[in-house]
Amino acid sequence: MAQTFLTIQEAAEISKKSVQTIRRAVKSKKLKSRKKKTPQGYNYMIDKDSLISTYDLKHIFDQQMKEKKRSREKISKTPRKLAKQYLTHDDLTVFKDTVQNLIDQHEKDKENFFRLVQTFQDKIVALENQVKLLESPKKKWYQIWK
Repeated sequence: MAQTFLTIQEAAEISKKSVQTIRRAVKSKKLKSRKKKTPQGYNYMIDKDSLISTYDLKHIFDQQMKEKKRSREKISKTPRKLAKQYLTHDDLTVFKDTVQNLIDQHEKDKENFFRLVQTFQDKIVALENQVKLLESPKKKWYQIWK
């Protein structure tokens, strides 16, 4: 059987132990591990079989395997069930009408949005003109008498 390795985080999740507990077990050589070099340093990869035997997790892995088999069986049965369901002409007509209504609504929303954007642009131009009018004259204080 090929050895499979887990990260420390995965081993902690599976065994329901903390990450620090897994690190201590690796350090005390209770768990078999490998160092995997990364640019940031080393990551420890925990041997799955060692984890199972150390923390007596055989029943958890058996349950996971059963769940995987059940899900595979459900997936394989699903196409047969779907093949028995047929779409009628009425179903397609209803679907077509729904899609057309959505497209029409989208067009209306787009027009309203562009109208709103145009209104905001007009108001911004008006405010800029008002700011220009309110700016103080460029005359200096002593030119008042001239």
